[in-house]
Amino acid sequence: MNLSAEEATLLKGARNFRAVQSYKGDGGRLVRANTIYRSGELSRLDAEDLQVIESLNIRLVCDLRTEREQAEFVSRWPDSHVPARLDLPDRGSQDAGPHKLFELIARHPGGAGAELAMQALYRRKPRAYLESLAPLFDTLLAGDALPVLIHCHAGKDRTGFIIAMLLSALGVSHEDVVEDYLTTVKYFPVEREAKAMAAWAARSFGQTIDPKSAVPMVDARREFLEAAFAEIDKGFGGVEAYLDAAGLDEGKRERLRDLLLV
Repeated sequence: MNLSAEEATLLKGARNFRAVQSYKGDGGRLVRANTIYRSGELSRLDAEDLQVIESLNIRLVCDLRTEREQAEFVSRWPDSHVPARLDLPDRGSQDAGPHKLFELIARHPGGAGAELAMQALYRRKPRAYLESLAPLFDTLLAGDALPVLIHCHAGKDRTGFIIAMLLSALGVSHEDVVEDYLTTVKYFPVEREAKAMAAWAARSFGQTIDPKSAVPMVDARREFLEAAFAEIDKGFGGVEAYLDAAGLDEGKRERLRDLLLV
């Protein structure tokens, strides 16, 4: 089965699972269809979902979650097709996981405080993931890791940043990178997800969060991702310089584009 980007959102147990669209990249070439997938956690996939997953022939799963998250929300996968795994939690710090966000929002309750906490979290992402990008890019360049699935818990923040860097490396325009990030709001029922997030904070991390304060946590807002890009500009002088620092020099970017663009 070869699913379109829209059809690939139809997993009942992972609402934010989708294929990255065929955005225009370097030289007018397009991102290969059905090659880069992104998602939230995969512990609730049912039998029908597993059939869909099997049909996609995903060869690499890049899991951005912490060990604690992986143990609490164990991914389901078809027994007949087990892909390679690459676990890439933030290496330079512990500031990119959900626990840090819960702590920030608990200290700054209310929607405004939560939004400030989210922007602070995104500003930390470039350095938190600087050392994690090279293993991902190198694994992709090895030539046997496509299609690839990149996911975290919600499929929005950590996944959103990594996908944004990957698309940027492919020469996708900034506006299209932001559009891909914002697409999450189509698949997340905000009020329900906010309640679930608040319950998770209390159950697993001992943090009491008002569900209203959790709304920014489950929302995808331009200003969040822009905060990460602003930090890249401030700290590295732009995306290309950041990618160089992350181990993806111009030569590797060209190879990656040849691999992922058509």
